[in-house]
Amino acid sequence: MSFPQVKVNVANGNLMQSVAVLDAVPALMLTVSTESLVAKTQEVYSLADAESKGYTAEAEPFAHRLIEEYYNELGGSQRLFLFGTAASMTMAEALTSAEANGVSKLLRDGRGDINLVAIARKPQSDYQPGTAFLDSDVPAAVTACKTVGEAMQTANTPVRFIIEGRVANAGKTNDYKPQDATNGYACVLLGGTSPDGSAAVSVLMARACKYGSHIKVGNGQNGVLSVQQIYVGADKYEDRVDMETLHDAGFLTFMHRPGSAGYYFGRDNMCSKDDFRILVHGRIIDKAQRIAAATYAPYIETGITMNSDGTINATEATDIENTLEQAILSSMGDQISQVSVYVDLNQDIINTSTINIQLRIMPLGYLTWITVSLGLAATL
Repeated sequence: MSFPQVKVNVANGNLMQSVAVLDAVPALMLTVSTESLVAKTQEVYSLADAESKGYTAEAEPFAHRLIEEYYNELGGSQRLFLFGTAASMTMAEALTSAEANGVSKLLRDGRGDINLVAIARKPQSDYQPGTAFLDSDVPAAVTACKTVGEAMQTANTPVRFIIEGRVANAGKTNDYKPQDATNGYACVLLGGTSPDGSAAVSVLMARACKYGSHIKVGNGQNGVLSVQQIYVGADKYEDRVDMETLHDAGFLTFMHRPGSAGYYFGRDNMCSKDDFRILVHGRIIDKAQRIAAATYAPYIETGITMNSDGTINATEATDIENTLEQAILSSMGDQISQVSVYVDLNQDIINTSTINIQLRIMPLGYLTWITVSLGLAATL
């Protein structure tokens, strides 16, 4: 038997038919060359703070660029976890749960607070990425982080991953579809600020952290991104004719919009086709899970009155329902459409010591595609 606990089981498939919980506690996993930074977790609050802890432009140009892009897009000071990885370590290795110097250590060091992890890599010069459009490490990383995502959700400390869509051979036709990877914990970002095959994962993470978990990273009302030029491999974004095809394959990509200069993010695609096919759905459910776990923690090992027929006392069941509903509405009232909490009175708590509570969140609707019927009229 396990320790007494609150267990939140996240349901998937439903959309197809005041507890203090931060919307974003981000972490960057970055390739470093300084030995003392490898497998070391550090908290910083600004670029200058990161520089003071070893992430200078001179010593760590790759990591420094991504950290700088993060704070440029964020436009302020915010807590950020940094975790250095060796150049010899692939993203898949870093995201493998059994890797001692990888994401498991980062999440332990974060004490359950981290809920968004972005990873980027600068491989060694002799690294062989394969012959496909995408670095072979990318699909492997998507597969690897699913186990970690499932484990963290079971522990009531859910996390989502932003994986760098490293381009190995920009002239090749892409044959990988992230949407078929069945991993709603991860997205693959395509496009970066340097013509070296990298992706601007820190820009995406900053845009996610800058606003609430219910706000899409591509929300047009929040203005253009802070980046000046986007590349896919060595190609300028504007020189490629397949960006919409790549977007439709499930990559999270940049885009231009009519009547507006600059770059925006497209649909917040995740590596799945289920309820968590977009990042905003995952972040909303993750926040609700943390609230539910924190709300019911004081109830562990407390008693509840049972009726003579073995059912739960209706008044106490209603209190349990209302407690969580109010906690959700207090913290997320403007981030969701509706919330429902239900306790079935017919539960054998005396013999099982287990109560099952159904929590359902109705998210906001999002205007991803807008169709306007336009025509001339003789009279109006």
